[in-house]
Amino acid sequence: ARPAVASYHAANMAFALPADTAAGLRALAQHEGATLFMALLAGLQTLLYRYTGQPDISVSTAVANRGRPELEPLIGCLINVLVLRADLSGSPSFRALLARVREICQGAYAHQDLPFELLVEQLQPRRDLSRNPLAQVMLIVHNAPRDPIVLPGLAVQPVALSERMSAEFDLTIHLWEQPDGLHGQATYNTDLFDAATVARMLGHWQVLLRAAAADPDGPIEALPLLDAAERRLLLETWNATAAEYPQALRFDQLYPLRVLEYVT
Repeated sequence: ARPAVASYHAANMAFALPADTAAGLRALAQHEGATLFMALLAGLQTLLYRYTGQPDISVSTAVANRGRPELEPLIGCLINVLVLRADLSGSPSFRALLARVREICQGAYAHQDLPFELLVEQLQPRRDLSRNPLAQVMLIVHNAPRDPIVLPGLAVQPVALSERMSAEFDLTIHLWEQPDGLHGQATYNTDLFDAATVARMLGHWQVLLRAAAADPDGPIEALPLLDAAERRLLLETWNATAAEYPQALRFDQLYPLRVLEYVT
């Protein structure tokens, strides 16, 4: 149950998308004139659609908001939030959905200077203290170059900081491109999800993305979500209901004697 007022209690979960899945998605995106982010977004929106049955899915993302050259060296945080709203109705193929998502993203990028706060003010959605307005899921792909820091006489490496986490959204997924695939981190609201739920959700997303890259022309409703282990658990382990029954039973063995007397 969603609390009346969001607490922002959070936890992180690390995961990874294999290199072959990332390469397949990247190749599909390039063929369709899209980006890897757009393919990942289409997959995430498909997953949410399959979970909820709702074809109108909004996922937010963050942009650096430094489209002008003179803003590149400016010190400070200029990040803005974009809401990417997709229509998944009509049983489209993943390729067709990717085309829709590409158009949506390009339109949002063209207006990325519009502050998210102003967008909320203009749209005036029904406000709810338990959730973020307009979108509750965020996807961010970090693809900015990260040159190693070289200092004379020093070896420098990144160190993860222990900090107080906050879940601004119900679920935020970060991805970083690496030579061995995509490394990810999911930050989730612990008032809404437990770790097992998030792990299963990320697993379903990976299976769906792998299948979409392999067969983008099939309908999104047909894309698999279950890996081999979960499918075996559902169809075999939990369905092992075979039982031994005697080959011949008398009527008085099936029903109590008092029932027979009543019927008589």
